[in-house]
Amino acid sequence: MNEQEREKWYQYHEAKYGIPVEYLKREYEAELSGQVPMDQPLEIPDKMEVFFKYSLGRQSRFFREIRENKTIYGARCTQCGKVYCPPRDHCSLCYVPTEWLPLEGTGTIKACTVQYFTTSAFIKKVPFICAYIQLDGSDFVMMTNMEVDDVSQIKVGTRVKAYFREERHGAITDFYFRPLE
Repeated sequence: MNEQEREKWYQYHEAKYGIPVEYLKREYEAELSGQVPMDQPLEIPDKMEVFFKYSLGRQSRFFREIRENKTIYGARCTQCGKVYCPPRDHCSLCYVPTEWLPLEGTGTIKACTVQYFTTSAFIKKVPFICAYIQLDGSDFVMMTNMEVDDVSQIKVGTRVKAYFREERHGAITDFYFRPLE
């Protein structure tokens, strides 16, 4: 290929796949300039998108209750009575099945830290609080992010309440916590 043909090839693949020309040149210049022998494997750019169903398995009710009913559920051990939230299918202490239990959605911060940077698409405002919250009626803590106006007001022992987003998808990010007023 001459230089003009190579430039057209780069432009075509940049437009088709959104791959920057600089990357294409770095990866394919040897191929396009004839440096790769004819009997060697030909490598060309391509794009693959994968759509799939992800099963939440025995935890599905937890996410459906959040999405459909704006309710947080825990799971209580049928033997020792420990309540897990996030829920578990089986008690990690007794190894017996658990049963579903609705929780009030209020709780207490057991540990927290202020975050000044984020890489998460879910976090829209910095700084924010990353907290371990023990919901009332649960024996375990849940790690979550909090949306607050003044991070200096949040500390261990702060009482909080869950709020549900208007648009819910059946995900752990469908709810968040704010201090109780």
